[in-house]
Amino acid sequence: MRSPGPAFDLRAALTTELRAAIDELELVHNEIKAVHRCRVRVKRARALSRVGRVCAPGLSSVFVDSARALMRNLALARDPAALSEAARTAARKGGKKSAMAFETVAHAIDETAAAQPTLNLEAARAGLKDLLALAQVWPEASHRQIRRGAKRLDRRARRARRRGVDSVDPVERHKWRSREKDRFFAASILSEAWPGKRRRKTCEKIGDALGGERDALLLMERLVSEPELAADERDLRRTLKSLNRRRAKLARRADRLAEKMRPTP
Repeated sequence: MRSPGPAFDLRAALTTELRAAIDELELVHNEIKAVHRCRVRVKRARALSRVGRVCAPGLSSVFVDSARALMRNLALARDPAALSEAARTAARKGGKKSAMAFETVAHAIDETAAAQPTLNLEAARAGLKDLLALAQVWPEASHRQIRRGAKRLDRRARRARRRGVDSVDPVERHKWRSREKDRFFAASILSEAWPGKRRRKTCEKIGDALGGERDALLLMERLVSEPELAADERDLRRTLKSLNRRRAKLARRADRLAEKMRPTP
């Protein structure tokens, strides 16, 4: 029986993602979207660390906890930008009056964010270096361990999907999105080492729909708690109604796409 080729190099993949995240962080002063790209790289590395839990459970737990702390810091810059972007997306998709109302909201969010605590770059750099140090001591994983780790991630995504589909609980929907993203990132990076069908396109579409749904919900919550972000009460009602329609539409899209992820007999 022919022996398998080299196993997927988990340590090298983790290191690559984190070095890319460090590079993105250097662009933050000139480009706010660099924070988003940095966060995506960290999420990709976190997904890999969950695959690698099979061969290094303790190291994986420390990595995930450290990544969570880093993400909270990065969120200081990313979250307001995401809400502002969600408002401008809604402006492009609505009528003239709605567009003006959402542009006012987006501008108000940008102004508020400028007066609030910003990203601590030094802490973020230190956090990324800590994650890189953990990645560089990751033990070598065998074919079997990579396969087991990937299947574990797939099972987590399936469980979250079953609980999230048709649910009205934002927590369950967010958990579904997070685990679907983990699966998507891991399947994309592992490539041929991923066991079974990767279904990356469908998985990515689900994540995008759930992300848009969550952004709409978070923007609604922000407007309810800070109604002064809207120009007046009429604009507030108009934006909330439009966001609720968009949230429901994206939720239905995600639920329909989930049907394509069912295992084939």
